Amino acid sequence: MSLLTLSGIVTRYADYRDNDRMLTILTEQGSIGAAARGCRRPNSPLLSASELFVYGEFVLYEKQGKHSVNACDVRESFYPLRQDMDSFYAAAHMLEMANGLAEDGANCGELLKLLYYALTYTAYTDCHPIDMALVFTAKSLAVMGYTPAITHCAACGEDLRGLPRMGFDPASGGAVCGGCMAPDCKKITPLSLEALRRMLLLTPEDIKKVTLPEETRTELRSALVGYGEYVLERKLRSLSRLNVK
Repeated sequence: MSLLTLSGIVTRYADYRDNDRMLTILTEQGSIGAAARGCRRPNSPLLSASELFVYGEFVLYEKQGKHSVNACDVRESFYPLRQDMDSFYAAAHMLEMANGLAEDGANCGELLKLLYYALTYTAYTDCHPIDMALVFTAKSLAVMGYTPAITHCAACGEDLRGLPRMGFDPASGGAVCGGCMAPDCKKITPLSLEALRRMLLLTPEDIKKVTLPEETRTELRSALVGYGEYVLERKLRSLSRLNVK
């Protein structure tokens, strides 16, 4: 039996029993499942800490490998995400990505930092929600070891710079030359690949600088969501509900 204090963001929850909730918390040590007992009671001290997107310092009680939330100092709730559907679905997509990439015991410090800034800019600035979802998708895959090929063909290694025709193939690992494009491969322009390259170079603090043209946004949305689904081996549903341009 021990107490563990960790900063983290609630990325998923499931209600059980009458007043309890099982939380998934992204921390620097990976995703941790923890029971928040009694959190759904109106006067529970854990009520505000047991919602999606909440960032705080969680005190976890561990017994026989299972965790429960003993206390939480809520630092940020990102409340505006709940007031705008476009922002909500963009942020929910970020949580889908984080849940798929993080594992218990994995080093997720960079992923946690990236998620914090992406949620901050989506909630509190006029950054386009899809742009924030896309830059988070690209950089979260990269920080967890799945950087897509951009400058050279993921299939044959040919230099893509200067080529007039290319595509993006998730199964190959990124951009491919015209000769390696499968019939169902999504086409992608050099402008979109350059935008992706620049996105990957940004620090988490600087992702607010991303402002994509509509055509680039559309191409990267198709390419990155497809690549994310291939890596995670699951459908990413939240961003499909977001129809803003």
